[in-house]
Amino acid sequence: MDQHLPASVTPPPTDPSHDPSGPRPKAPLIGVLIGIVLFAGFAAWAGTRIQAATQAKKEVAAQRNEDARKANAAAQALPVVSTVLPKLGSWDPIVEIDGTVAAGQSAEIGFKTGGRIAQISVKVGDTVKAGQLLATLDAGEAVAQLRAAQAQQRAAQAQLALATDTERRTQTMVQSGAIAEATGVQTVQQKALASAQVEASQAQVTLTQVSISNHRLAAPFAGSVTKAPDGVGGVTGPGTPLFELVDLSRLKLKGTLSEQDSALVAPGATITIDTEQGPVLGTVSAVLGSVDPSTRRVRVEATFDNQGSRLRAGSFVRATLKGKAAIDVLALPREALRPGSQNEVFVVENGALASRRLAFAIANDGTLLVRHGLAATERVVLSPRSDAQAGDRVSAQVAPAAAAPAAAAPATTGPATAAK
Repeated sequence: MDQHLPASVTPPPTDPSHDPSGPRPKAPLIGVLIGIVLFAGFAAWAGTRIQAATQAKKEVAAQRNEDARKANAAAQALPVVSTVLPKLGSWDPIVEIDGTVAAGQSAEIGFKTGGRIAQISVKVGDTVKAGQLLATLDAGEAVAQLRAAQAQQRAAQAQLALATDTERRTQTMVQSGAIAEATGVQTVQQKALASAQVEASQAQVTLTQVSISNHRLAAPFAGSVTKAPDGVGGVTGPGTPLFELVDLSRLKLKGTLSEQDSALVAPGATITIDTEQGPVLGTVSAVLGSVDPSTRRVRVEATFDNQGSRLRAGSFVRATLKGKAAIDVLALPREALRPGSQNEVFVVENGALASRRLAFAIANDGTLLVRHGLAATERVVLSPRSDAQAGDRVSAQVAPAAAAPAAAAPATTGPATAAK
């Protein structure tokens, strides 16, 4: 019997995804186009970035090459320096000497013998004369020794008198033959012994008298007392300084000069120290002929009359004196000095720098007055670089007229301005 499905019943639809034999679905066309556009845009952006980076590298490399070329050109180019010729001039040297003023005479004084201080006759600040008594020691023991020595002297003199009388009487008897000649010789020797004892006792008396005089302390020269004991009763030993005496009527200046400046000064030259009370004149007493090996300077001494007490011993002063005669100098601007140096300049010699060490003074306007170390025909470099070295190749040009040195002006030279 045939079975028929009802006409109203429709079979369920079949899902193509569950049908393995069915066709694959296709991607939408618009998605493909968008992907292609995005890829093309990314490729274009990446290409632009790569091109920009490449161009930047080329520009940096080109700039480096240009900088290297300029640096190489600058290194090969010679530095330009301005130079001047020194100007001839004449200078009346005024030399400055820095030093300490000391007393013309000074001494620390003490007793030659030891003992207890019995008397002090002066105090600090007193002015004394030569030979004036300063102090005494207790001399009681020394006086007793003197009395003992004098007693021994009198005894020796008595012995000599007896020996003399015995010798006289014995010689008479020897001549008459009453006694042996040997006895006469003995009496002669006894007299000689007594005479020697007298001389020894006299020497002992003199020695004791000197010891007593050593108990008195006198001023060896006129001056002012700057040190003295505070009171009596203290015990002092031989040679212990108790007093200090200085002669301030004449003072002595001790200073030094450079080797070059010492040639400008001679003994007998007038030297001046300016004080608030006016100038004090002195005389150069000594210019040593040797140079101190440690300082390379020459010692100079001068004496001053200080009757008005315008100078004080121990003061540090600056004195000035005129040189023996005018000397020829070469004037240079102060800018010629090498930075950091006190006496070095550079000159241009065969297209290169050469060093010169100068002895000079400084004029009131700052001009360098060169005495030694430079020729008048040498061109001197103005304002040299601090790192410049002798032998550096340079291109020299003449400095403007405003930089030319002025004529020699009054100047002084001394420890601060002379070449070392």
